[in-house]
Amino acid sequence: MPESCEKSTSYTVGYRKPPKATQFKSGQSGNTKGRPKGSKNFAAVINKELNSKIPITENGNRKQITKREAIAKQLVNKAAGGDPKAMPLLLNETRFHGSFSAPDSMQHEAISPEDQLVMNSIMKRWQQMESAKPAQTSPAPEASDHKEIEPPAVNKEHQ
Repeated sequence: MPESCEKSTSYTVGYRKPPKATQFKSGQSGNTKGRPKGSKNFAAVINKELNSKIPITENGNRKQITKREAIAKQLVNKAAGGDPKAMPLLLNETRFHGSFSAPDSMQHEAISPEDQLVMNSIMKRWQQMESAKPAQTSPAPEASDHKEIEPPAVNKEHQ
């Protein structure tokens, strides 16, 4: 009998054993072309689209802004217009991106004399309430209340 017949009879086709003729040749993979080099994932495609520019007319002037900026403008305008769905979305986005800060005009504003008077009167009342409270002191603990805690005995045989 020829050797090729002997090899074919010793190899059984079955589960996880495809016929020899359909198996990959050594040194050759199943996806010879592979993934194309220029293909991008979904996040990259979305980011590219959000950064692409579109023409808008604002206050009678025509200008180019990114789609990302257009979405932000629409969201802010809808929230300002009272859209109940846009308001929480806008607030969550501003918290997430950390852009929720006081305007510069409020940060550098001095305290008015009227506000200073109100704050002084509040502080005075608070100090009076604190001084009117009876001093709450706890009684000193007696020596018999404290027990010394001894460390556990160490068995030197196990060390």
